[in-house]
Amino acid sequence: MLSLVRNKPNKYSLAEAIHADVSGFLYEAFSSNEGLLGNVDRWTQRKVTMENLAKIELVLAADDPVEHCYQNLIREIDTEAETGIYLARENANSPSLSRLADEPGISGGLYDAVPAIAPILFADELAHSDAKLDLVWVTISARYDRARVDAEISRIIMGFLMDDADVSEDMAYAVRTLMYSFHEDLTRRRCELPLQLDERQTRELVLMVTKLERRAGDYEERVREICEKAETQ
Repeated sequence: MLSLVRNKPNKYSLAEAIHADVSGFLYEAFSSNEGLLGNVDRWTQRKVTMENLAKIELVLAADDPVEHCYQNLIREIDTEAETGIYLARENANSPSLSRLADEPGISGGLYDAVPAIAPILFADELAHSDAKLDLVWVTISARYDRARVDAEISRIIMGFLMDDADVSEDMAYAVRTLMYSFHEDLTRRRCELPLQLDERQTRELVLMVTKLERRAGDYEERVREICEKAETQ
């Protein structure tokens, strides 16, 4: 199990440092035209802020803060990948999404299949969309952006806990490669699209993702705990 590094500053100094970086990240996410959440209303901004501040408190109060944070990271990247698979492509605006498009099991072209996927996985949004599937794409982007913000904040926290931002970045990317490949394979099977992986590769992937999900624990329970702490229920 991962554990907190030694010789860290006291928890109050650590909390202040984490809050400073997370606050800067959220400021960019909310205020920049290119920010992940630049178009959300003030109520949503407050909700996202309060829940992520509550997440920090719960991580630092945990018996094993690094393990607790890693569990959050797994859950959040799992959620991110559900819609991120449609945005991963070679020329994506996000360097991470561009890089993922080169990983095994991630085609980098699933966005072209959205017209075939939408009737199965986005039926409600499709019913109210125009010919360009505008509401489908708005939904995909909104879900991805929120999940990405949550995951990036957990990555920031992890960097402080491990005293190494590069290691936390590598950890997050490793989880992304598995979750994006898993969700693309699952989507292709559900929608009867050509597969990227053979049966052996799929079995190995499912085994690795299952281990991660078991390690992460109950997603709904952790979200409930965060919302209770943030008083945003």
